[in-house]
Amino acid sequence: MPVPAYGAAPLAKTFVMVRGLSLIAMVSIIGLTANFVSEIIATNIDPPKEIVGTLVVVCHLPPPTPTSLHQSSQH
Repeated sequence: MPVPAYGAAPLAKTFVMVRGLSLIAMVSIIGLTANFVSEIIATNIDPPKEIVGTLVVVCHLPPPTPTSLHQSSQH
């Protein structure tokens, strides 16, 4: 992903770096939560439905649409 050129290169690079760090944090949190649910299931206890539902919604990727496929092929 190219860094946007708004005339403020340090700010743009900082923004991209923070976005990357937020992605790392999100993946870590999802992994920790999934591990927590896995350990609950291993002890033969039903995990809280709210946590499982949240993981399903967060981890579900929608199928690509023809518009998104067309846009990604132009890059």
